[in-house]
Amino acid sequence: MTLEKNTRFVKFAEIVSKAFPFLAIAAFPCIMSDIKDLVTLALIPAIIWILWAKIRNQKWDIPDRNERMIPLIIMAIYGLILVIIEPSFLSKFYLTNILSILIITSFWKISIHCYGLSAIITALIKSNQICGDLPYIIIFIYLGFLIFTMWSRIYLEKHTPLQVIMGTLLGFGQNLIFLYFFAN
Repeated sequence: MTLEKNTRFVKFAEIVSKAFPFLAIAAFPCIMSDIKDLVTLALIPAIIWILWAKIRNQKWDIPDRNERMIPLIIMAIYGLILVIIEPSFLSKFYLTNILSILIITSFWKISIHCYGLSAIITALIKSNQICGDLPYIIIFIYLGFLIFTMWSRIYLEKHTPLQVIMGTLLGFGQNLIFLYFFAN
C-alpha cells in the first residue's frame, strides 16, 4: 500500500530542493570574495546546466546520471579556462570539485546538491580558521541548508538515502583534502 504524500510537504521539499543549493552556491563567492566570482563561479555554471537541461528536454536537476556527463564536461572545460585566465583559489576550488563530480558521476549517481553544499561548508570552516572573521552563524545556516536539502532529495525520491549521504561525504572529504594541501 502506497501512502499519498502530503501536498504541502511536497511543495516545501521542491522549494528546498530548487532554492537552497542555488542560494547557497550564489552566496558563497560573495562571502569569500566579490561579485565577479558570483558571476564566474555560480551564475555561468548554473546557466550552462539549465540550458543543457532545456536543450535535452530534461528536468532542471537532470535525473539521469548519463545525461549529466556532457554539462559536467562543459563546466570542467569552463573551469580549466578560468584557472588558466585567472588562477585564483576559488577557480581552482571550482575546477577540482567539477572534476571530482564528473569522475564520480561516470560511475555512480550522487546528490550534486549535497556535494556542493558540503563543499561550501568545508571551505567556510577552513576560511574561518585562516581569517577568523567569518561569523559562525553563516556556517550553521549552510548546515541547515544541507540538512533540509538532504531531506528534500530523499523525500522527493530524486535520490536514495545512500546517494544523498555519499554526495555529502564525498563533498566534505574531497574538499578537506583539497583545502589541507592548497589553503594557506
